[in-house]
Amino acid sequence: MKILCALCVTVLIGFPASAATKREAVAKAILLIEKTAGIYIKKRDCFTCHHQALPLMALSRAKQFGFKVNEKVIKAQTEFTLEYFSDRQDRLPKGQGVVGGPYTAGYALAGLRAVNFRPNETSKALIAYLQKTQNQDGSWRIRTHRPPLEDSHFTATTLAVKSLPSKSAERKRALQWLEKAEPQSTEDRVFQILGLGSELKAALGLAVKLLATQKNDGGFAQLPDMESDAYATGQALVALRAIGGIKKFEPAKQRGEQWLLNHQKPDGSWHVKTRSHPIQKYFESGFPHGKDQFISLSATCWAVLALAEK
Repeated sequence: MKILCALCVTVLIGFPASAATKREAVAKAILLIEKTAGIYIKKRDCFTCHHQALPLMALSRAKQFGFKVNEKVIKAQTEFTLEYFSDRQDRLPKGQGVVGGPYTAGYALAGLRAVNFRPNETSKALIAYLQKTQNQDGSWRIRTHRPPLEDSHFTATTLAVKSLPSKSAERKRALQWLEKAEPQSTEDRVFQILGLGSELKAALGLAVKLLATQKNDGGFAQLPDMESDAYATGQALVALRAIGGIKKFEPAKQRGEQWLLNHQKPDGSWHVKTRSHPIQKYFESGFPHGKDQFISLSATCWAVLALAEK
């Protein structure tokens, strides 16, 4: 009777009786990411982080570890990204032409790097845009606050750091800002770690602080007063992995991975509720969860980035 009651509780609270393996979870998510990426570029003509950059990053990561991915989708997203910014190529070095600002330019370059794209005039113009738009304190700032995806100065700054020449003055100033700035959210902490990855000692201390925010259920939350979700959990796991094989982090990483496996939906997605106000008319992108589709796609990409490995 006790076993039966326990099973009933499991069903009622929505957890699966048996979670998928990491490879099963990633394989299911890949199909959904590929589907929505293909639909988006047929319905919209603007570059986005949630439908171009993050899918490119997630699919490329999966491919790296032996997952089957649709090369046509990767090619189409890469071409879409380049075409969008090539139309603005003359304006970019002047610090103009990017509606979302440095954050958007940085994510575009991150997506291109993920597919090992060889630099061309468009990507060079995007780098020139970042060099032109850096603030005096060394940071790059978010221009349009749409949490959590588009809300962190740490994200904008780290994306720029990853794009700039390793010995550039702009990069040096940015690293100094990242080391001194005080993070407020999980995304802040994650991108502070990712940006300072080369500064191992600093990154290790920041990782300990990130781990201190892990919830009792094994997941991570966007903000201290929120519940665990796949967006924050996926990001946190990516940051911890970026530091390297630190044994003392393994139990926390395994708990985080299990949280993701326990909360994946049957269709392969992870559902996260949006916190931002819509800036465009609603349309179906082929991804589930209605008005939460964009942040849920982003969360699913971060989950793939966290779980995809051998």
